[in-house]
Amino acid sequence: MHIRSTPILFAGLSSQQLMAAYVLIDDYGHGNGFFNKFNFFTGEDPTHGFVDYVSRNVAQGAGLLGERGDRVYMGVDYTNPAGSRGRRSVRLESKNTYEHGLVVIDLAHMPGSVCGTWPAFWALGTADWPFGGEIDIIEGVNDNSFNHMILHTSDGCTINDGGFTGNLRTSNCYIYAPGQNANAGCGIEATNPDSYGRGFNSLGGGIYATDLTSNGISIWFFPRGSELRVLGDNPNPANWGTPAAKFAGGSCDFESKFNGQRLIFDITFCGDWAGSVWGIGGCASRAGNCNDFVQDNPSAFTESYWLINSLKVYPG
Repeated sequence: MHIRSTPILFAGLSSQQLMAAYVLIDDYGHGNGFFNKFNFFTGEDPTHGFVDYVSRNVAQGAGLLGERGDRVYMGVDYTNPAGSRGRRSVRLESKNTYEHGLVVIDLAHMPGSVCGTWPAFWALGTADWPFGGEIDIIEGVNDNSFNHMILHTSDGCTINDGGFTGNLRTSNCYIYAPGQNANAGCGIEATNPDSYGRGFNSLGGGIYATDLTSNGISIWFFPRGSELRVLGDNPNPANWGTPAAKFAGGSCDFESKFNGQRLIFDITFCGDWAGSVWGIGGCASRAGNCNDFVQDNPSAFTESYWLINSLKVYPG
């Protein structure tokens, strides 16, 4: 799956420069200005979800995207039973791609902790997956309470434990790493119950900031009320303290494993992750399987939407 994109290259910067204060280059804005900077993916879900990704025109006509005040809204169909392909949703992929830099997203709301859902805000390389790398910044399934931050790469990329507040789940980023589930990647789970879904939304949201450098990738989470030091014209990660996740150390050439990252929003259903763990936890009592629940319960997904205050990208 290839999307034509315009690369914004931040190469040739030292690690010291990359950890200095950043200067804004790409403000995604809101309304049509926001949506004009993305392509709408309408193909079959690569993760085999029970989802019908629709075009921009269809999504706007169905009320799946738009504005709420100065905020960008992206959601799913919570009115009608799902069709044979799945529940209607959107998947947006940025036209610009990024090599290095700081990605800061301020969310008023993310998709809630809802059975059957698998929302994500992530970045994907333009090379054939996984050779361009994948960075999952916000991700979870079903009724999860804690955010999962994960890298997926080709062979030859591991990370060390330590230097972050989250819990290391897996340390080998290779999608077929021995001793790990297929496509587990290297994963760090947040320890803050307000980092994802229902808890995040109860606070009025918060900010995720992701720093992509030649030496590693770090992700910070700032709950609403603690975000002032992140916003502004010259954010400086060096002043932010310990990140929630830090993918570094180990044995990984980040320059070769991650390139041409495009930013992606999506909300899929069931599929390789949410569907495979349907029988674990409280969702199994809702229906015999994930697809049946998503098919027949549209009103369950009223909280399955993104509400974006801002999305900004800074070079080093």
